Amino acid sequence: MNWSSTRRVAPRITLDTFCSLLVDGRERHAVVLELSASGVRVERPFEPAREGRIVQLELELPGIDEIIWARGEVRFARLSPLPGPGPEGAPRFTCRAGIHIAAATQHDRRLLRDYVLEQRRRLRAGAAARRHLPRCA
Repeated sequence: MNWSSTRRVAPRITLDTFCSLLVDGRERHAVVLELSASGVRVERPFEPAREGRIVQLELELPGIDEIIWARGEVRFARLSPLPGPGPEGAPRFTCRAGIHIAAATQHDRRLLRDYVLEQRRRLRAGAAARRHLPRCA
């Protein structure tokens, strides 16, 4: 089975939290936009000299006092221009990247899966409760 046939099979949630990426031994910070048991979508400033396909991911799940460590593979990266020039007049970009979790401990994989499923359950329960609220005129 290739990557495109397994794309978005795992449930995912929207997040707004920070994580750290280690690329070639250098720590980079990113914002987590989406999370699933099999991957993460992040956004960060683009630095061409420091980009890599294999990353070490460090992620603390909001509301849980544990950190997940995983090796990830960048599956896609999309650049978006930022207003104004960067240093020395060069254009600036942000990079949104999809990172597939290629290796993690069973404990971290289970924790990640359970976290995503529980957050989805909470979101759905909240949405169902809002549908049943009486409406004010």
